[in-house]
Amino acid sequence: MIVKDVIAIASSILLSVGGASVMICACSGFLTERIAKRIDGKYQQKLDQELEKYRGVIEQKKYVSQSQFDYEFEIYKKLSKAYFTVAVKATSFASNYDKYDVISIKEKDVSKDEVYALSMAICDAQNTLFENAAFIPEDIYNDYYELDIKTNAFFWKMQEKIKEFPPIGDALDEITVKCDKTLAKVIEMELGEINKKVRKRMESLAIIQS
Repeated sequence: MIVKDVIAIASSILLSVGGASVMICACSGFLTERIAKRIDGKYQQKLDQELEKYRGVIEQKKYVSQSQFDYEFEIYKKLSKAYFTVAVKATSFASNYDKYDVISIKEKDVSKDEVYALSMAICDAQNTLFENAAFIPEDIYNDYYELDIKTNAFFWKMQEKIKEFPPIGDALDEITVKCDKTLAKVIEMELGEINKKVRKRMESLAIIQS
C-alpha cells in the first residue's frame, strides 16, 4: 500500500463526518499525511527485516558446481564409513576386554583375526583422512585429526593389553587412554559431533546450475 492510497482512504473517512468542524477539514491533510507515513514506515521496516534475513541466508551459502558437491560428498561418505567401522570395533573390543589387564592371543583370550580387523580399520580410516586432507575444509579436517589421535591411542592401548606385544612405556598421555571403555565412548561421541558439522557443511552448499 503506497502513501497516496492511504491518504485517500484516511481523507474519505475524515470527510465523511461532514462539516462538523472547520478544524477537522483544516487538519485532515496533515493527519492523513502522518498516518500514511507511519503505516508506510512499518511496511518498509518489515520489508527491510525480511530482506536482511534473506541476505543473511544468501551470504551463508557457498556456491559450488555439481561435480565439486558430489566429490566432497563422496569424501565424507568414505570418512564416515571408515571411522564408524573403527568406533564399532573399538566399542566391541572394549566391552569384551575392558575388565582384563592382560589378554593373550596364544592362549586364545582374544582371536588374532579380531585384533587384525581392529588394527586394519584404524589404519584404513587414517589413510582415508590423510589422502583427502586437501579436499575438505580445515576445521572439519582438524576435527577428524583429533579423532584419529584417539583411535591411534586406542590401538596402542589395545596392544599394551596383549602380552605378546612389547610394552610401550610412558609414550601416551594417561588421561587420554584412561581406560578402553572411556576412550571407545569418546571416539563414538566425537564421531557423532563431526557428522553434525558435516551435515551443516553440506546444507550450506548451493549448486550452481550450468
